[in-house]
Amino acid sequence: MDSLTFQIARCQHWLTQHALPRWIKTQSNQTGIFAEGLLSDGREFNHDLLRFRVQPRQVYVFAHATELGFIDGREQVCTAIETGFPNFGSEALGYRFAITTNDDECSRSINLYEQAFALLGFAWHYKLTANEDSLTSMEATYQHLATQLWDAEHGGFFLTKGHTLSKGQNPHMHLFEALMVSYEHTDNSIWLERATQIYQLLCTRFLQGDHLAEFFQADFSLDPKTGTHIDPGHHYEWIWLLNHYEKLTGVNVNNAINTLFNFTQQHGHNTNGLVRDEIYASGQPLRSTSRLWCQTEYLKACIVLWERDPSDANRAAISQAVEQIFIHYLNPAKSGLWVDQVDEMGHPINEDSPASSFYHLFLAFSELLRLGNED
Repeated sequence: MDSLTFQIARCQHWLTQHALPRWIKTQSNQTGIFAEGLLSDGREFNHDLLRFRVQPRQVYVFAHATELGFIDGREQVCTAIETGFPNFGSEALGYRFAITTNDDECSRSINLYEQAFALLGFAWHYKLTANEDSLTSMEATYQHLATQLWDAEHGGFFLTKGHTLSKGQNPHMHLFEALMVSYEHTDNSIWLERATQIYQLLCTRFLQGDHLAEFFQADFSLDPKTGTHIDPGHHYEWIWLLNHYEKLTGVNVNNAINTLFNFTQQHGHNTNGLVRDEIYASGQPLRSTSRLWCQTEYLKACIVLWERDPSDANRAAISQAVEQIFIHYLNPAKSGLWVDQVDEMGHPINEDSPASSFYHLFLAFSELLRLGNED
């Protein structure tokens, strides 16, 4: 068994024997809401904050895991859609950021980010169940975005409903992902046309020469305070998404992939190889800590590079990326859990497991398993 074959088997074992059986139990029978996360000892986070984004992310995990035959999560997926989601709003009016004990303005905000994940959740529910109610919900979600958050003057979507001063790359990226998934699960070309709008924004607005910018004003000029703050993990996430877009459309994305990869390889890693949380556009470190999700996106990017150039070096990079995830994040945690963040020396900072990270882990590992099936 070579190194990559070992890592593929290892990831499948971790998912099927440890993570999925543990996390499928974290949905409330009363509300249909998945827990915000698990503490390092396995207890659930307190209920002061329940973010909506966790709900469609967990819908994705258990729908995809069910499709792969890893677990039967159909009941949990349907309960989340039918009972859990309505606690946060509706597709027609928008889903709020979170449910909190103080019910402040921030928790009630309707953001592009949450609506993008709502679309992803409905698309996976439709894939799993063929329930046409989710087709209706998908379109209603997009129409809400198009009428309430779209900027008719400058293009793109605002970050938050009712606030027309700022835009962000990251929620557009997740909308791009959700639109491609919607196309794949419905075979309706309108979703791919909508995804192409986001791709064009990447090419004309988000890419700034040698790197990907994050924070903008309404007219897509860089935010004066945070416009030079860069997420290396998002560079890697876009590499995977662009490669997927090329598979769906035939559009050559090679230049964009090379730009994103070269910048982050040069500036985005600590000396231990882990991807940094945040850097400046100059390449200097801003936060040299390393969250788990950044490493899963690097793994997905390594898979893309091997698919585009199946060299021994690219194959070895995949194995090394998996190894780093286990060494720093999975092995130190209890069965089925993870360390969320480490410092630049690789020492744990946050040993708890936010549920939102399971989406990143499952998607990255499922890509690895797909690679194994094709190898």
